[in-house]
Amino acid sequence: MTDPAPQQTPDESAKRDRIPRLAIAVVVVGLLATAAVYAIAQLPGSGSLEIDWDTTEVVSTPPARDLGNGSFAVARSSLSALAPNDEGGLIYRVAGVVRIDSGGRKLTTVRCDVNSNAAGETNRMAHSSRLRAAWPKPSDALQEQEVPETSFVKFRTPDSKKIDLPIRDVVQRYIDTDAPTQVEWDGYVEDDQNWIWTMPNGTGVGAATLPWLVIFKTDARPKGTIKCKATVGDKSARVLIPFRQDEWPIADDQPNTDEAGTGDVTNVQ
Repeated sequence: MTDPAPQQTPDESAKRDRIPRLAIAVVVVGLLATAAVYAIAQLPGSGSLEIDWDTTEVVSTPPARDLGNGSFAVARSSLSALAPNDEGGLIYRVAGVVRIDSGGRKLTTVRCDVNSNAAGETNRMAHSSRLRAAWPKPSDALQEQEVPETSFVKFRTPDSKKIDLPIRDVVQRYIDTDAPTQVEWDGYVEDDQNWIWTMPNGTGVGAATLPWLVIFKTDARPKGTIKCKATVGDKSARVLIPFRQDEWPIADDQPNTDEAGTGDVTNVQ
């Protein structure tokens, strides 16, 4: 004969039916977080507008040159800019790639400096979350570093709107070989960005492509130089490439409104 189920006291039954306090707290926190996100999204300056560069020009580069049993070149270089705002300030981007073939398993290093020689007191690099607005970032595993879809730029406007500027139009990945590669930045100068790539075993089979880009701010006509040096074993080669904005003044293809305009580039990511 089956024994009857034990009788539960009213207190025990209430405890069983009561929703755990922790679960209630989780739900409440989630609702508050959702409300906070929505509220922040409604604040001035929390939105962003997708904007393309007003101008993009090709920077002329020399042909590849021999380097030991391999080769070295700077290619696909470009200069992009936004038209100046009412205060006369603008931002511009310099981008390109290094093509290096070590011709064997030899220690290979490449250094590139991009210098902004534009006139004016505001000639300096833009920043992203306290870092420079330059890509790739320092890394000892370059293949794992992701390329952002856009750069988020904060403009000095009444409502502090942000805009999204494209990055992947010039860079899809930071290296196209599996060869171990480290990239570093050497010091900081406000109008000069540099990268140092180190490949201890060379580039592997064939050449490696190493893209780069940097965003500057200025109140004058963009111009500067790209200086790159490659070393493979005991052999080295250098390239010096000047650039200067051809279209000047820059035509504003996307006239600024009360919600967006070129201004203080303080948050480029």
